[in-house]
Amino acid sequence: MFDVVGVLVLVVLSLLFGFLAARAWQAKNVLVRWVGTLLAAIPTLVFALAAGLALYGYAKVNQRHSNPVADITVARTDEQAARGMKIARACAGCHSANGDLPLTGQRFEGPPIGDLYAANLTPTHLQDWSDGEIIRAIREGVHKDGRSLIIMPSAIFRNLSDEDVQALVAYLRSTEPVEPDTPPTRVNVVGAIMASALPLFSVQPPISAPVVAPPAGPTTEYGGYLVAASGCRECHGGDLRGGEAGGFAPSGPPIANIAERWSEQEFVNTLRTGVRSDGVPLGPGMPWRDYELFSDDDFRAIYLYLKAGQP
Repeated sequence: MFDVVGVLVLVVLSLLFGFLAARAWQAKNVLVRWVGTLLAAIPTLVFALAAGLALYGYAKVNQRHSNPVADITVARTDEQAARGMKIARACAGCHSANGDLPLTGQRFEGPPIGDLYAANLTPTHLQDWSDGEIIRAIREGVHKDGRSLIIMPSAIFRNLSDEDVQALVAYLRSTEPVEPDTPPTRVNVVGAIMASALPLFSVQPPISAPVVAPPAGPTTEYGGYLVAASGCRECHGGDLRGGEAGGFAPSGPPIANIAERWSEQEFVNTLRTGVRSDGVPLGPGMPWRDYELFSDDDFRAIYLYLKAGQP
């Protein structure tokens, strides 16, 4: 992945303005010499810096990571697939153009940094991936080819238990293939410059020990697991006392003290319907539809965890 033309343009422009700066410095008129040199030197430095940042960004984009791939074949039972569908629903916000299953992928619209795609996760795209490679991509943010995925919330999904991530794979394998496949992501020179400084990459340290979730049910322990695996802290802050503006995730309100304001049933009803008990809809940044397949006991578990005051 490398924008040869974009980088070459930056190099040529830096050389051109460097040449003009050198010529200006040879002028006999003192005013022309200093003003001309300054006016040419500034874009020389800007374009040279941009070229350097782009090269560094592409080095990061194309870096290969040695996270091992687990030698595993998921059983793919109907029970697993049903469990995995509930987890996959939370992926639809990115991996589906209509925000719903199946996960057919979509192109991200936004700044002109290249062609960024959330991949088609039906067998059309995954047929050449092993189960271990899919699990590594989900929990460690590493593509089949070893490069880091871009803006993949693997820092959240690494909290998924072995059982749940295998259930997700079972669901993805069980869906019907949907054409067309998404094209590969391509980062242009502007994206490479951004990649040199911004946290766009998703690679995580290898998971080397079993990840086990508490037994499912309306308990504080299971609620803590759901909070971690659902990414609540990405928006609501690490201590769940409110997120900070300026990041990739929306800045969510504090929820650590939710039990002081809402009853358990109000909490369940709000997450089930997207409307608070006073009739006010949740803000557009709250992806409550991603969790519409959660059971009421799942929501009760989260409420109990928040009520217990555990960060």
